[in-house]
Amino acid sequence: MSPFDQLRRDDRPESPSPRFAELLRTRIEAALDLPSIRLPERSTPMATTETTVATSTAAAAAVTPYLCVADAAAALDWYATAFGAVETVRYVADDGRIGHAELVVDGAKLMLSDPYPDVGVDAPAPGATTASVSLNLNVADVDAMFERAVAGGATVQRAPEDQPYGERSCTVVDPFGHRWMLQTTIATPTIDEINSQMAGFTATSPTAARPAGAAGPGEPVEVGYLTIGFDDTTKAQAFYGSLFGWVTEPGNMGDEYAHIENTKLPMGMSPAGVASPPVLYFRVDDAAAMAQRAVELGGSIIERGEYESGGDVVCVDDQGREFHLWQPAPGY
Repeated sequence: MSPFDQLRRDDRPESPSPRFAELLRTRIEAALDLPSIRLPERSTPMATTETTVATSTAAAAAVTPYLCVADAAAALDWYATAFGAVETVRYVADDGRIGHAELVVDGAKLMLSDPYPDVGVDAPAPGATTASVSLNLNVADVDAMFERAVAGGATVQRAPEDQPYGERSCTVVDPFGHRWMLQTTIATPTIDEINSQMAGFTATSPTAARPAGAAGPGEPVEVGYLTIGFDDTTKAQAFYGSLFGWVTEPGNMGDEYAHIENTKLPMGMSPAGVASPPVLYFRVDDAAAMAQRAVELGGSIIERGEYESGGDVVCVDDQGREFHLWQPAPGY
């Protein structure tokens, strides 16, 4: 493919992006007198560019590191050689400085520019060994990337080694003063396994300790419990125990009820009959407030109850679908 075909095919509507326009205004226009911007010819093969741009676009909602380097053009070449980065766009001002560039490394998007100290954008000193911010990057082969980075002049702070938390990782500082923590996932240990191997630290995971269906701050409400109706729950326990490995115990509403105790999402069996739909219990912190909100949105309340497992409000949505709002008692 000729360079002209390459440029023609890569004429994408997202470049330049609205994000670039915003950044360019704040980072360059204040410092330069109406600079003209030009796009350089790409050197990356189109097939690779198409793949990495798609990955970058899919992750557009993520936080994107924006680096300032003392020589942006040299940095782009270095990241391409040492990290296998793919440059996707570059904007060069009339004075030769790069005002904005984007690249993708192992699916992670980065942005960078030359220094613009007159608008508060400056670079770390080349060869610096300390950094207030580090870039953590998960790669396919940390050893190979480490070797390329060191061969290209990176400073080694920690050579690759296996870590108790399931990563083989290393730390290097690139020639432009930015600190990189590179890692490859080699295992997925549990919190207990990590703590058994890691001295000096204690790992915790509030998400892992959260009961099924419990929503953290800002998280959506999920199903916390559901029951499945059968004509004969005794037969159902035997059938699904053999088929799925479900372990059941007697329910707290009578002999015909059963609780499935070994699934991540707690479930139960009821004698409501096989023709009945599953009953969904949404786990909430305040069932009364949530029920009132459901009414305001066009739903209705059928019944309220208090049980050993907590408060329960039976509601119907604005289309007639019945559901339960469950406010668990302590221990549930």
